[in-house]
Amino acid sequence: MQIKNQRYCGSCYAFALVGALKKTYVQIYNTSGPLSPQQLIDCSYENGCEGGSFVGVLNYIHDNGDRLNLEKDYPSTPTGAKQDKCQNFTGQVLSYNATHRLQYRQLSTGNENYMKQIVYEQGPIYIYYNAGKREGNDTALHQTSAKFDHYGYGIYDVPGCPTHENMNHAMVIIGYGTQNGTDYWLMENSWGITWGDEGFIKIKRGANMCGLAT
Repeated sequence: MQIKNQRYCGSCYAFALVGALKKTYVQIYNTSGPLSPQQLIDCSYENGCEGGSFVGVLNYIHDNGDRLNLEKDYPSTPTGAKQDKCQNFTGQVLSYNATHRLQYRQLSTGNENYMKQIVYEQGPIYIYYNAGKREGNDTALHQTSAKFDHYGYGIYDVPGCPTHENMNHAMVIIGYGTQNGTDYWLMENSWGITWGDEGFIKIKRGANMCGLAT
């Protein structure tokens, strides 16, 4: 599995959506992608490197005929920055037919048992998450940011991490497990392989850690 790097561009929303669509692409084409986050940064209705949401990028994909390019056909810029104009509006069709269009479903808040069922039966989940805040006077957000930025291994557990504010980062839940008696989510980030556990993070499951189930 190839871990991507958004670099200095606030484009986690695009990378997370591409990660969430991996299984869809494999099921349709019986081969792996990867799909292009750069197309979403350049072409969608979101804010390029200033952040965005899955709603805007999915609306763009729908309006583009449920199509998104592979990364080889629409590569990322060297710095991850948004380009002045959209380079390519074509791409791979991500729906089975005109009746079965690409869709999303929002899960009920706080139900991590149901989230586990969805991951098992259907695949990755796109989530928003409180990754902390480096500036300001909020001690809890400072501590959360420091622990998230410097995560390396083990199960990430930050007691007191706010669950209903500062939802400032998007990632993808790709699996789950139990380690030394503690349940966890396995999540894919977009900060390259030098961050975390080769680009992944295990986050405590069952505690709505930092709002991942909000």
